[in-house]
Amino acid sequence: MNLKSIWRRSLALLAWPGLLGLVLLVLAAGVYLYQIQPKSAQLLTLKHDSASLKLRIEQAAKSGIPETSDLDELNKFYGFFSDASLSDWLKKLYAAAAEQNLVLAQGEYRITPSKNGRLIRYQITLPVKGSYLQIRQFIAKALTEVPVAALEDITFKREAIGATEVETRIKLTLFLGANSVGKP
Repeated sequence: MNLKSIWRRSLALLAWPGLLGLVLLVLAAGVYLYQIQPKSAQLLTLKHDSASLKLRIEQAAKSGIPETSDLDELNKFYGFFSDASLSDWLKKLYAAAAEQNLVLAQGEYRITPSKNGRLIRYQITLPVKGSYLQIRQFIAKALTEVPVAALEDITFKREAIGATEVETRIKLTLFLGANSVGKP
């Protein structure tokens, strides 16, 4: 018996329901190899990663690191801006200017509340005359001593090329808690 006759006899015995079953069996094997097997490997990797993360969380809990919620973190953030009053920050700002022998002439002061109402932007525009080095050191000291301050803009103007004094316009913004503006 040759291979061709065996094949014809098998087809005759199986008929169309048997052939359909054989095709479905081959199709199921293909789906398993190309779809299920890769997903099983991926699932195993995810389970391993999940177990590793659970272990790290347990170790962090045992090490005494307190768990905080996002709301706690947000309240700590806003609390940073409410610690000192506006007058305290302004005293530090003027002390930094006095340290560099700079006189802060009459400036412009403007309060702008934020959209959420928890922070206030206190914008200060100061005209200052002095040497470039004095002004630079004043700004560095002011930003170090007043951590709620941000340098928003600065412009320099020199009357003549050989002049040692520079006219400067410094725009600072102090970010304050809504209740810290009224503090004494």
